[in-house]
Amino acid sequence: MLGRIFKGLGIVVLLVVAAIAALFGGARLHDGPLGPIPGGSLASGELVSQPPSDWAFAKDVPEIEMQLAYENTSRTTWVLVRDGVAYIPCSLTTPPGKTWYKHADENGAAIVRIAGKRYPVTLHRVTDEPTRQALGQVAVAKYPQAARVSSGGAWFFQIEPRTEAAS
Repeated sequence: MLGRIFKGLGIVVLLVVAAIAALFGGARLHDGPLGPIPGGSLASGELVSQPPSDWAFAKDVPEIEMQLAYENTSRTTWVLVRDGVAYIPCSLTTPPGKTWYKHADENGAAIVRIAGKRYPVTLHRVTDEPTRQALGQVAVAKYPQAARVSSGGAWFFQIEPRTEAAS
């Protein structure tokens, strides 16, 4: 009897694992991320040839989609706007295992999708400590949970316009 219970539980666990694997695998074929699950390339939406010099329109946008231009995957991320300049914050510990921020630090060519529009941009890591501190305050004001997440450290990337020819 006990063996049948364990066998049944094993089958249930196996089915759950298979469903999760199918979800993550299928997301890679999707146009963009599925919430917190990384997705495929950002293919749809108007490609804006002249990215804005003032990103104030994104100040109240809760999340954006971002893809490094040389990768086939995209992710959902937060966006901060300070004095008309947009930034992407990145916790160094949450979720574990991510590496996109290291790649972006080496080559920041990216595409962000905001409200259905795609913008070719370049991500530049912010290393100036006073700016980092100010951005940390902006992050906590917009996303109160950032106070917990940032305890393991965070990087901030400034979003700068990039012409499509430069990609």
